[in-house]
Amino acid sequence: MHLALIALSAFIQDTIPPRSSQSVTIPRVEAIATVDGRLDEPVWQQAATLSDFHQWMPVDGRPAGERTVVRVWYAPDAIWFGIEAHDRQPDAVRATVADRDNVDNDDHVSIYLDTFRDRRRAYVFTVNPLGQQEDGVRSEGGNQAGSLTGGTDDLSPDFIWESKGMRTDSGYVVEVRVPFKSLRYPTAREQSWGLNVVRITQRTGYTDTWTDVRRASASFLAQGGVMAGLHDMKRGVVVEAQPFVTAAANGARTPAGQFDRGKVDASAGANLKLGFTAMTVDATWNPDFSQVEADEGVVTVNERFALFFEERRPFFLEGIELFSTPNRLVYTREIVDPIAGAKFTGKFGRLGVAYLSAVDEAGDKNALFNITRIRRDIGQNSLAGITYTDRLSGNDYNRVLSGDTRIVFGRMYFAQAQLGQAWTRDTAGTRTGQIWQAQLDRTGRSWGFNYQVNGLSDGFETRSGFVNRVGIVTGHIMNRFSIYGKPGALLETATVFFGPERTWDYDTFLGDGPIEGNDDANFTFRLRGGWQIEPKVSRDFVHFLPADYAGYELGGATTDPFAPRAAVNNAIGTSLQVSTPTWQWGDAETRVQYDETAIFPEAAEGRELRASAGLSLRPQRSVRSTFELTFSRITRERDGSEFARTIIPHVKVEYQPTRALFFRFIGEYQAQRRSALRDEATGRPLLIDGMDQSATLTNTFRMDWLASYEPSPGTVVFLGYGSTMADEGTLTFRNLRRQTDGLFMKVAYRLRR
Repeated sequence: MHLALIALSAFIQDTIPPRSSQSVTIPRVEAIATVDGRLDEPVWQQAATLSDFHQWMPVDGRPAGERTVVRVWYAPDAIWFGIEAHDRQPDAVRATVADRDNVDNDDHVSIYLDTFRDRRRAYVFTVNPLGQQEDGVRSEGGNQAGSLTGGTDDLSPDFIWESKGMRTDSGYVVEVRVPFKSLRYPTAREQSWGLNVVRITQRTGYTDTWTDVRRASASFLAQGGVMAGLHDMKRGVVVEAQPFVTAAANGARTPAGQFDRGKVDASAGANLKLGFTAMTVDATWNPDFSQVEADEGVVTVNERFALFFEERRPFFLEGIELFSTPNRLVYTREIVDPIAGAKFTGKFGRLGVAYLSAVDEAGDKNALFNITRIRRDIGQNSLAGITYTDRLSGNDYNRVLSGDTRIVFGRMYFAQAQLGQAWTRDTAGTRTGQIWQAQLDRTGRSWGFNYQVNGLSDGFETRSGFVNRVGIVTGHIMNRFSIYGKPGALLETATVFFGPERTWDYDTFLGDGPIEGNDDANFTFRLRGGWQIEPKVSRDFVHFLPADYAGYELGGATTDPFAPRAAVNNAIGTSLQVSTPTWQWGDAETRVQYDETAIFPEAAEGRELRASAGLSLRPQRSVRSTFELTFSRITRERDGSEFARTIIPHVKVEYQPTRALFFRFIGEYQAQRRSALRDEATGRPLLIDGMDQSATLTNTFRMDWLASYEPSPGTVVFLGYGSTMADEGTLTFRNLRRQTDGLFMKVAYRLRR
């Protein structure tokens, strides 16, 4: 009875509508001002004022703990924001000189500009107390049960805008100027934009918003305010050109043991952009991607499928959110080494259009990519879209056509569906395959869920997207329940995610039982001051499919067929993660995990102990450092012997004396060993395609140095050096032997008019 009353109370709270959105009319002022972090010019007395902020996280619907005042006005060519962030403990304000998009551990304020007022996409401009910048695009959709954020912020795009700030006796003040040339918006003479302002105070861990945003909603942007009074903005056609030159000298150790360095490889290229009011055309020739960082090391010794890594290359990041689809049918990292490319992105009323074409110099034959995404807004928050991708290489092709829709209803619900077909021809022949998805989500304040089923047939392939496993149907019934403490309570929020997830063979779906699955319960306890404790318990099972072991044989005196173990059942797992608050000097987190698991290379049962720890230090406002350590050890259940062990320490040190000048060092060690593969039942060695699977041992140390001078996005001079070395023993750092290295330089200049 008591539980029923709690559930009824949660439902009533979730169905209480949020307060109506606020609106503000901002003045147009023909004035000249300077971005200096001081709001002392007369024009600021004419600005519109945003105040009376509300707490959003961790508990919504409460007054903000700290006072925030935002002043807004616009000139014919730009919109201006003046932010006064008061703090009762001004000495505790977190502020560092940070590289772009690296202010999340500082106090900061984010401005969301929904220029088309479609409640689906918004520009994000974030500043810390010193005016350091972070920017990107907010996109609605894709949130899972209880994410409680109503979308995601993609920080990949970089825009040209100005900001400067300073700490004060009462907190901090920041001045922001965003040119209309950096924005896309409708062509109407008079306009109203969506607006919200979000402030994060690291001392308390609280997030405040200008409008009274509630967590019981499928959309964050739909709860923003309205900014009226915009008219006759002067933008014109934005023309940008970025010529660049690069030079690289790479070296590698030969099989004979000598280290050879190739000739200096110098090249030149250019990027071009034409920006109209509601659309943008981008082109690139011989694009340079030398600024791409290396992906951080992860434990892969027992992984069965490819891992996903985010796109980081600048040309592909413009308008990348417009290519977003369910099941990630567009993944531009499939374009490995492009020769040239062109892109068109735009919004015309309710219709969004994105098109990308590129020639990829990968393999023996160049590949031509053509990717198109058309999306139409429906109602206030819903949409429908069509995606077509085509990769052509000689006589080979891969084409995918898909339609999808996301319908938001009842304020906190959305239903999403997708249906698509793929056609592929290569040396293996011609084949087709299907992809489909159905999803229902409730993002309630206290009770949420995400129910989803997703199917990919055996013949489905996407060589322009990222799908790492086909021939399956997956489904989950994920639920969330949250409770909230009273103001000042030790326990601020407590949340549990729980539910089953199952995977079936595509051809026998609804016929045979699942081939693998898990039942999880993930708890999150947020304590006063920002401490967070996350315990987890799970039960997993997996069936080993004979087709996955078709090339296996039993070695020894004779070779015999290998019969894999049928399944691993009732594998229990537990983990505990603890995260500290973000203190002025730094923060830390640690995680310990112990699982009964399947050893997939041997089709055997095992145990894994995995531990990780991270420490971030900010001893000065210009110095940042992070230290991370990951450890994993997998043992066999049958005898306790070690199957694999991985140790990955990672360190990053950044020194940034000014906003434009930046120095960084990254060092990462990977120590990984794996024993020879053996049959669980007999102990005999396992052969794959007749080859012995002997023990492996890898000890490598990778270091990367970078010096960068970037006075504005796109104008940059940087010099970098990276080297990979082999160690004599695990973490001995004795007789390090260089295996590969590379020295590179880039000079680029961004012209804009």
